[in-house]
Amino acid sequence: MKTILVPTDFSDAATNAAEYAAHLAKDMNANIILFHTYHFPTPVSEVPVMVISPDELQEENETLLKEYAARLEKKTGVRADYRAKIGLAADEIIQEGVAADLIVMGMRGAGKLSEALIGSIATSVLRKSQVPVLVIPERASYTRPEKIVFACDYDPRTNMHKLIVLKELLKTFKAKLYVLNVKKQKETVSVEEAVAGVKLENELYDVEHVYYFPESDDLVSGINEFVNSHKADMVVTIPHVYTFFDRLFHKSISKKMAFNIHVPLLALPDTHKSASAYFL
Repeated sequence: MKTILVPTDFSDAATNAAEYAAHLAKDMNANIILFHTYHFPTPVSEVPVMVISPDELQEENETLLKEYAARLEKKTGVRADYRAKIGLAADEIIQEGVAADLIVMGMRGAGKLSEALIGSIATSVLRKSQVPVLVIPERASYTRPEKIVFACDYDPRTNMHKLIVLKELLKTFKAKLYVLNVKKQKETVSVEEAVAGVKLENELYDVEHVYYFPESDDLVSGINEFVNSHKADMVVTIPHVYTFFDRLFHKSISKKMAFNIHVPLLALPDTHKSASAYFL
């Protein structure tokens, strides 16, 4: 891993994620880039006002980022590059992230209201990014990920070849991997799931891992219970591709996970995913 992109809006959640990214970059010998997007102010008053020029606005945001980077370096000892760009946050983050190996973002506290906000930048990036995205809960402090839970549903559509970042984490931190498949009570394993399980095993042949199949009628609750009982440091998922009609009726499990899992959540994108793909 060479480059970690860290979007920030200077909020507490974003600052916490930046500090997490800095420590992770130090342990993985990677560079970090702080990235901030901003809007050009639109006057809404009929009274004439002085409008700042685009160049001045760019300079102002770069100055804010420079000061932010200095505070981050003072606290973590990690020097960060920085970029500011005008535009829509999620779109610009996704575009900027193409050149990175990992995107690290903060997530504000869970709650029914915040979870219902369709326009959440973090969940939008989760759905569309073509590079791995690591979401850091607002209250999660950095801990070397020595116990990692890979929440996998053995969907035959899953591209198992996107485990490079996960395997790099496992080898760097000599972490233990728990492969978790939460099933509903009395739910059986289909032939397709069994085949997908074989594909997964082939991809994980060179890393230490253990399989678990707990039962729970609520997937996120089942994962949370496992994470808490095993004192895991990170949860990993893989997105899937769904058709337009699936998107209309399928509830986003990963969005729910992003708001309710209390340890960092790493989303590994499916290479077959298009910009319109729905995130499980």
